[in-house]
Amino acid sequence: METRRLHYFVTIVDSGTITRAAELLHIAQPALSQHVAALENEFGQQLLVRSRQGVQATAAGRSLYRYAQGILRLEQAARHDIENDVSSPSGTVTVGIAPYTTFSHQIIPIIRAIRSRYPKVLVRAIETLSVTHSQAIRQGQLDAGLIYDPGIVRGIRFERVTTEELCLVVPDGWKGPEGVVDDEVPVESLVPMEFVMPRSEHTLRRRLDSAMFELGAQLRVAVELEHTYPLAEAVSARLGAAVLPRSTAELLFGDTEHRILRIVQPTLPVTLSLATAEDQPLSRAAEVVIEVLREFTLQR
Repeated sequence: METRRLHYFVTIVDSGTITRAAELLHIAQPALSQHVAALENEFGQQLLVRSRQGVQATAAGRSLYRYAQGILRLEQAARHDIENDVSSPSGTVTVGIAPYTTFSHQIIPIIRAIRSRYPKVLVRAIETLSVTHSQAIRQGQLDAGLIYDPGIVRGIRFERVTTEELCLVVPDGWKGPEGVVDDEVPVESLVPMEFVMPRSEHTLRRRLDSAMFELGAQLRVAVELEHTYPLAEAVSARLGAAVLPRSTAELLFGDTEHRILRIVQPTLPVTLSLATAEDQPLSRAAEVVIEVLREFTLQR
């Protein structure tokens, strides 16, 4: 049954004549009569009684009229909601932010832009989780993540934001590693040092673990810290050194009394990416938030 025909039927009953209804609907009268006949055939009931004075609904027609009004109201409400969802999306969108990245600094301008464009969207930004961010995206806990790229993960799409080399950060005057030349430090000089690091599942930590393993050594972690901004205080308090991409190191330590040393022999590149699910449907709110994330972070 077409809702269009229900709309025609309701208009005929409200108008009292097929002629008047045809004028209101901008439809030829014979065509409108054919739609009524099609409805009567579908229900197997006479719906209208015609006379010189016009038309009146039969008992079956009055029942159809009541239900048709409800169906048409629901259709109108659905169209309204769908149109609003496109033009003014609403809902909660959860974004994961990997600690020890510049994303923690960028997220407030990003949220400000989202709020300006889509005031009905609530952004929930999460830096730490009980699982890795890529796992959380697969499980539907996150709509998107600004994270260290861990490599191929089934079901996750990674869009590269940037690739950077890792740097060592130590306070000025603190006995640092041996072998520093021109603000560069070889990986093997990091072996005896202690570090402030995120937990072992974090991609940055795994990158350092792998580098130590290649040297037959073990990464020495003095403090596990999951949040970005307390890291600067922890390193200043000499609880351990930090290893960060240069942009993050300069953001957190560039204006302070710390040394930022490029790690070499070998260099340790890491990639920061925007991560989203490949095969999970997204709400309209999530779609627009991800577009803003791309706008603010992806290289052009």
